[in-house]
Amino acid sequence: MKVGFVPLYNIRGPSSRYRIFQFIAPLSRQGFRCSIIEAPEGDNRKRLSYPARLFALALQSDVLYIQKRTFPGWVLGILQRLNPHIIFDLDDAIYLQSWNTTKVKQILQMSRDVVAGNQVLADFVRQYNPNIHILPTVVDTGHYQPSSSKHHSGDSCSVLGWIAIDPNPGDLAHLKSVFDWIAERYAGSVVLRTVGRRALGVDTEIEVEFVPWTLNTSLKSLHSFDIGIMPLEDTSWNRGKCGLKLIEYLAVGTPAVASPVGVNSEIIRDGETGFLARNTSDWQKNLACLIEDQELRSRLGQSGRQHVEQHYSIQAMLPRLIAVLEGASAG
Repeated sequence: MKVGFVPLYNIRGPSSRYRIFQFIAPLSRQGFRCSIIEAPEGDNRKRLSYPARLFALALQSDVLYIQKRTFPGWVLGILQRLNPHIIFDLDDAIYLQSWNTTKVKQILQMSRDVVAGNQVLADFVRQYNPNIHILPTVVDTGHYQPSSSKHHSGDSCSVLGWIAIDPNPGDLAHLKSVFDWIAERYAGSVVLRTVGRRALGVDTEIEVEFVPWTLNTSLKSLHSFDIGIMPLEDTSWNRGKCGLKLIEYLAVGTPAVASPVGVNSEIIRDGETGFLARNTSDWQKNLACLIEDQELRSRLGQSGRQHVEQHYSIQAMLPRLIAVLEGASAG
């Protein structure tokens, strides 16, 4: 089978890297012939040639797999005539973007199948397309391995870790009082390490360390965390997220504390793979337990790793993706 992939970003974009690029090699080993058109992303020459390359890919492929990229109606019409076997994949609530809502609805209606990263997205999709498949975002657990060392390099302090290629300071801002409480309680023995493309101006008494995110060093950064955190405000957009931070933390054996928003409550089994924190008191209590009990961190980390292997790994998801591709091709 020939599958043409149309990602929204290049490989550096987390959404496309985990939803598209990491599956190319495993699918090829299963006999699929995969082609891909990378996003132009500021390259004017690629942008001008993009429609022609897109139409050629549609014509040459048995299935056209479009990841979160929307198009004007006339482009969709041509694509559907060239190749009716279209799969649309989304892992964010992009239908909430006012400038994108109409385009999202159009491509949902015109697609043969839709792949959604979670139930919240699937519930919206079902209004426009009944052929919906839920495939969560996953990681390569062969690459995301727990650190071979028993502790990180800066073992004089416990490290609260937070990673995001495009960091949103609002995610951390409402934990200010929690961070200040930790700073006072543990007097310099706990640091907050943020990993991203830019440093965040986090207004807190806790010591904050910034580590630049790169594709080659992100795993090393994850290994430096003792506890991963994923605070989220309960908004419609955040309920559509796919919990990649948590999956990364757990994949490397790091226990996590997260807000019970969207799929966070599925990825984190409270008290087994980490903790869910509904309010300030929960955040303080759960972080204190993990900071003070290394054995607890180890136990939850091992359980989290097993959870990811079983439910959020390429190995677990590949057969389901193949079934979707084969179904769309035959439909």
